[in-house]
Amino acid sequence: MKIVFIINSISAQRCIKRVEEFVAHGYEVEAYGFDRKKAMRNEPKHFSLELIGEYDNSISYLKRIPILKQGIRKVLQKHKNDKNIVYYLFQLDVALAFKMLTRSDRYLFEESDLMHTYIKNTIVCNVLETIDKWIIKHSLISVFTSEGFLIYHYGSNRPNNVCVITNRLNIEIENVEKVAKSSDGKKLRIGFVGNPRYKSIISFINTFCKKYPQHEFHIYGEVKGRYESDFKLLCQYPNCYFHGAFKNPNDLPQIYSGIDLVLSTYDIEYMNVRYAEPNKLYEAIYFETPIIVSKGTYLETRVRELGIGYSVNPLDTQDISSLIENINNASLESKINACRLIEKRKCLNINDDFFSKLGCICKDLVNCKHSI
Repeated sequence: MKIVFIINSISAQRCIKRVEEFVAHGYEVEAYGFDRKKAMRNEPKHFSLELIGEYDNSISYLKRIPILKQGIRKVLQKHKNDKNIVYYLFQLDVALAFKMLTRSDRYLFEESDLMHTYIKNTIVCNVLETIDKWIIKHSLISVFTSEGFLIYHYGSNRPNNVCVITNRLNIEIENVEKVAKSSDGKKLRIGFVGNPRYKSIISFINTFCKKYPQHEFHIYGEVKGRYESDFKLLCQYPNCYFHGAFKNPNDLPQIYSGIDLVLSTYDIEYMNVRYAEPNKLYEAIYFETPIIVSKGTYLETRVRELGIGYSVNPLDTQDISSLIENINNASLESKINACRLIEKRKCLNINDDFFSKLGCICKDLVNCKHSI
């Protein structure tokens, strides 16, 4: 069975890694995708990726649909007589365009963002939510990168054809040399690891560095985009350190060895953020580094259940101060111990159950010889 991937943004490394994962499991793959102009991207190592369209990241979802349809139509035309394929559709925009062109139910659907929730028009958002659930219902399997997304869609009454594959660490991290924690115990070192954006992160760092000059904040990742100038203002603080780009997973052990806590606070004004489960959760556990997350999120619920970190309103100066002033060695040690109790393998991107389920479905499709 050949898997034909259609990627809504070829700069999304998460999508590239998913295709690589299928290759590693022995699947024959073809990959097609759309280029968001000015977006940075790297060529895949183990498969070829064909560009089937491009659009500016700033255009609305409605205006993207004709571009997506035009590109996807080419893929469908190419495979119109191929009975031995399953499509893998990334995100609602691609899935919607796909379903506007074909009645085929031979597809897998992956949702890593509740992208329609960013639309301010409530009626349009609700219509797209209905369409989203219809696409999920008719898929062979729908993959979600957060349990929170299923809670958003279904509460506890979820369908049987869904699977959660969270944003865990690349399994190659097991081959990277471990680095012991280095700390003098006198100052608190908080780090942000990733592409820094969102006003909540700026707010937290600003309050932390200004009010607590005896402590340090470390930023690992490239600062770019709409908040670039805001992050530059943080350079005024001598206890705020910018370390620039890093390699994932190779540089992670060194990074986490030099911080006591990792910050993962995002702007909860966005519905998607409230239900997402970022990979920082698994990095925190794996590197035994307590995590700070935003209040009012699914991520906060997970962190509280596991006992591995703290929650805060990152836009509230008083709440940030209350958090920092109540963190002590005993509190930190209890969170670190909670991280240690969780099996490291659970933090790695190992999805044997998913591929076992998919294998059975593909086998049934071949035996039944369903037509597209």
